Amino acid sequence: MEVCHETARDLPVTYDVDVLVVGGGPTGVAAATAAARAGENTLLIEKYGFCGGMATAGMSGAICGLFTSGKGPHHQLVHGFAGEFYHHLKQRHAVSDPFPFGETRLVVHEPHTWKEIADDLLSESGVNVLFHTLATDVVMDGEQLRGVIIENKGGRQFITARRFIDATGDGDLCAKAGVPWTFGRNGKVQYPTMVFRMTNVDIRRGIGHPVPQLEAWVEQAQATGMALPRKHIYLLPSPRPGEVMCNVTSVLRDDGRPIDATCAEDLSFAELKGRKIVREYERFLQQYVPGFEQAYLNDVAAQIGIRQSRTIQGQRCLTNDDVFQARKSRRTVASSAWCIEAHGDDGIFMFYLDNDYYDIPYDTLLPENVPNLITAGRSLCAEHEALASARVTAQCFLTGYAAGTAAYLSHRDNCPFDEIDVDELRQRIEYQTY
Repeated sequence: MEVCHETARDLPVTYDVDVLVVGGGPTGVAAATAAARAGENTLLIEKYGFCGGMATAGMSGAICGLFTSGKGPHHQLVHGFAGEFYHHLKQRHAVSDPFPFGETRLVVHEPHTWKEIADDLLSESGVNVLFHTLATDVVMDGEQLRGVIIENKGGRQFITARRFIDATGDGDLCAKAGVPWTFGRNGKVQYPTMVFRMTNVDIRRGIGHPVPQLEAWVEQAQATGMALPRKHIYLLPSPRPGEVMCNVTSVLRDDGRPIDATCAEDLSFAELKGRKIVREYERFLQQYVPGFEQAYLNDVAAQIGIRQSRTIQGQRCLTNDDVFQARKSRRTVASSAWCIEAHGDDGIFMFYLDNDYYDIPYDTLLPENVPNLITAGRSLCAEHEALASARVTAQCFLTGYAAGTAAYLSHRDNCPFDEIDVDELRQRIEYQTY
């Protein structure tokens, strides 16, 4: 391989902050808001020109993990920052009523309003936000992170901080800092989805078809030659009249390999292929599903929707049995009754908790070997199936808020993340319910 030697150069230190949050998805918005509310000088950097990550750019479009699971009735289980954000969406009429999803419920939100709420929360709490910025490398001082090298339109720069939060979803910062990580089960991660929205749907006729009927229609269409790689499809009503969020596609490499979200070539392939698959499913819905006869495509995600990539090696692992057995923890920072929803080789594996929930311990957010770095969201330490439950939006909000609050406590007490008072952390994150 030909090698190009980069010219050595000094980088300007453009920011020196208490807390640097990398990534502006649900996890990063929650983390930055929490740290700034506690009085930390906080900077959030984000690669897009808006926040939301998979919730907006990936258009996952739903808050999963808010409600109880089982035969019902279903009520809101988790509150805290997840409840606060849900409350803001309801105030702005930008979220659907709770909609059945197997043995639990979810709500569908309007993506632009999601971005506006994130903007407002960050601004009101005093977070400094830097969009269109990538974290390209780190500088270590022994085991400690000293700073992050960024790249944007202004060129390469250096940001120093006392505490760092990896909210990239892919564990990018952790990986650059030398934190060990795994990649799915034996290198196989959950399959991604290119999400899209259809409008002019007759909602009364177009929503609520039984899953077996939808799968039968997909099989009929496949028999005619339609390229529909996924049978188990989700059609979810948007808060906008006549609009349906379609979580129906599945994207793999042509040789059957899962998409690697840390590889630009794989992401590029997935987005090119995903947009073609979207058109095929649009045609399928129009021809086979009642209520969609006059519907048409009105929005497609800006990027492929990623469910899993790097999982850090943490000080505690959320195991599959923790979820299956609905285990509780005195060091919990988030609870969840969301099902295991694992998209893989054999379709979608589903496991619902029966009128119970499990806890996500604080220590699953702590990398093994970098004392001033914490992560949250879908890169937390978990076994493959457990992550297929813990990765969803409500729990990203909760673990992100916990990480931001922990950054404040760690900085205040001049101690590593793993030495903070977890009881105090829990008291601070369990604020007013909405």
